[in-house]
Amino acid sequence: MKLFDAISELPERPVLPLMGYPGIAATGNSVANVLTNRDPHIESLAFLEDRYHPPCLFHVMDLTVEAETLGLEVRFSDEGPPSVVNHPIGTLEQLGSLSVPDPRKDGRMQLFGDVVSRVAMRIDGMMGAYCVGPFTLAAELCGAEELAVRTITDGGFVKDMMSFTTLVCQAYARAMAAVGARVVAILEPTAVILSPDSFQKIVLEPLRSIAAAIRDRDGCPVLHICGDSTHLLGGMASSGVDGLSLDHPVDLATALEAVPADMLVIGNVDPVGVMMEAEPAAVTEVARSLIERFGGKQNFVLGTGCDLPIETPLENIDALFAAAK
Repeated sequence: MKLFDAISELPERPVLPLMGYPGIAATGNSVANVLTNRDPHIESLAFLEDRYHPPCLFHVMDLTVEAETLGLEVRFSDEGPPSVVNHPIGTLEQLGSLSVPDPRKDGRMQLFGDVVSRVAMRIDGMMGAYCVGPFTLAAELCGAEELAVRTITDGGFVKDMMSFTTLVCQAYARAMAAVGARVVAILEPTAVILSPDSFQKIVLEPLRSIAAAIRDRDGCPVLHICGDSTHLLGGMASSGVDGLSLDHPVDLATALEAVPADMLVIGNVDPVGVMMEAEPAAVTEVARSLIERFGGKQNFVLGTGCDLPIETPLENIDALFAAAK
């Protein structure tokens, strides 16, 4: 079943905020503790499930899981998501020293799979998981600026890098779907730097193969690219996914025109300017405005433009859910 069909069967208007980090704050846990230990992670998700009963509950977002499993150093912060410290892969020889990890036993891939499998059995709605996109993983391995330059000067290196990172992302995404994630969101923020032509040449086929890997395990793939991805909507719509999660700079009217009628468009309340910084009344106003404009579209799903900051007031998330109802 496609994600569009599953969402269409829901009795209420769905709302899909990406809200893992406020769950950490609400349970008094630290970011590092939640992202490196099963039980605190499950505790944070259980709080969100009990308070909101979302149609799809995602685990806490972490774009460093795959990179760390490949041996890169990761820095944790209580202020938000972790980051990769160094980018050591600059030659084909260094790339050749890496091997595709086994998500069932390697690094924190295994830990996140354990979280997903346990939470999926406890919740009312669908379980959601994340995997990093292959271009973003390539940027973590060799550095975003270096990768951007090499897309112009060293196509062979980029091709080999993308071949490897695609295999890593396929393995992890397939594993997450296999252990209970009904929805797997492919997070490809670094791709926003690409032109439409470069996106088509470098990223599109890898994304299609990852989407296919998710479907192989009866999962529903969704693609998220941070920032203003308007110039990439055509490529995103042909990437083989069931839905696009769009950040707040994207005009949803334009996005809805660019995608098939059965491809979800999820978004796109500003996660910082509205969800974190505004009052609940302003959240309600923005959410109702989006519903009034696009609520007639069956493939529109109200959500946040990106992952909510850890400082986001729960009252603002309350207001978002209330507006959807």
